[in-house]
Amino acid sequence: MMKGMLVTKRKEKFADPPNFTEKKDYRPADVKETGLSFVGHEISEDRTVMNQFLHYDQLYTIRHGWNSRFFIGLLDGKIMGTRCPKCGDSWVPVRTHCWNLDCNLQRTEWVEMPLTAKVHTWTVAGWSGRSSLKRLPIVLVYAFIGTSKVAMANELHGIHPWEVEFGMPLKIVFKPKEQRVGAVTDFHFEPVDFWKPSPMNQEKQRIKDLVTPVYEWVKTIK
Repeated sequence: MMKGMLVTKRKEKFADPPNFTEKKDYRPADVKETGLSFVGHEISEDRTVMNQFLHYDQLYTIRHGWNSRFFIGLLDGKIMGTRCPKCGDSWVPVRTHCWNLDCNLQRTEWVEMPLTAKVHTWTVAGWSGRSSLKRLPIVLVYAFIGTSKVAMANELHGIHPWEVEFGMPLKIVFKPKEQRVGAVTDFHFEPVDFWKPSPMNQEKQRIKDLVTPVYEWVKTIK
């Protein structure tokens, strides 16, 4: 009679756990409730993995995994994108695999993008949460960064809302290094130095008429 054999399956490790050596805590020692804000992060020794800590009623951990290099790049004042080694298409926001059918989900590679962009479309916010009321009206654009095939949203500064135009060239401006937290709010768009808006027209005047009361109302906020 043969005795049954107990076979145990060994689980293969997908990857070794990251060794987090760079840790930052932005939360003031005497503050327990900060509202919605990033309060810290940790980065692995090889700077390929980043976790962020977000406070919103309770503490959340955002594990960026393979996309970590984009957020680490923001801390370093860089825009990191991904590129397909087969077709050459690039993306910001990043994609881990190429979506072109001929590339058969080819794994992408990291590439540093230029700090230039072009407006795809935009909108003007005339209302916001309490923390941003004094900054109204806010211009939010979707812009193509470098050669990216997809557009990324962020604020456009240094321009009147009625002067924004499709296709206008932009530059990316980062906050000072000590103020960066590894989020898209670490940078904003501005018009490039040589760009000048086209003359006022009927549509621009319509936008100006809509936002002028917002400017006046913001002046009354204490």
